[in-house]
Amino acid sequence: MCLALCLSLAGIAAPQTARAAGPVQSFRVPSGFLAFGQIPPRGTLVKAERIVDRAGEHLLVVTLRAGPSGAAKATPGAVERFELFAVLYTRKDKAWPQTWIIQDHVDCPGLDSSAKFFPDHITVTDLDKNGMAEVTVPYTMSCGGGVDANELKVILRQGEQKLALRGTTLRNTTVSAAYGGEMRFDAALSLKENAAFKAHLKLVRDKIYVED
Repeated sequence: MCLALCLSLAGIAAPQTARAAGPVQSFRVPSGFLAFGQIPPRGTLVKAERIVDRAGEHLLVVTLRAGPSGAAKATPGAVERFELFAVLYTRKDKAWPQTWIIQDHVDCPGLDSSAKFFPDHITVTDLDKNGMAEVTVPYTMSCGGGVDANELKVILRQGEQKLALRGTTLRNTTVSAAYGGEMRFDAALSLKENAAFKAHLKLVRDKIYVED
């Protein structure tokens, strides 16, 4: 079945071209559309977005999978492993081969654990104005006693390029003894040509890093 018809059935308008002649474009797509493209989600769907840039037409699929730990000391019946996936597929004729993947996990038997994306802050931009989409994906993971600052990552992908801000969330902010809030940038973000990317990663981080 052709893409335009699939988009129509999914309630999405198809563009006139598969390559953006101007600004990068992005559109939310419903979960049902992934079935048309034969893209099975790797877990629970968090966000799906269709992106058009000068490289072609893409699908961003963000999912979270939760289940038991595979460790020997796992708690029977408990959810102790979380896997996070953000995958970009690029249309090639009638197929959608994978272009890149952001993949992470936490496996924490016997302790409190969690992981989550921030779907409202998953962004598609063209900060360097080169017609190629940048995808930014923020998420947190935790493994501990429930009161520790959680691990925080904000990852930016543009084709083969991967840049990241890593650190921790900030907790206990309602009293004087707040803790956490560390922040580290990849070394490449100190380069002048990556200044816009660095500012964007910090902007996203600043919107999500305070937990209480």
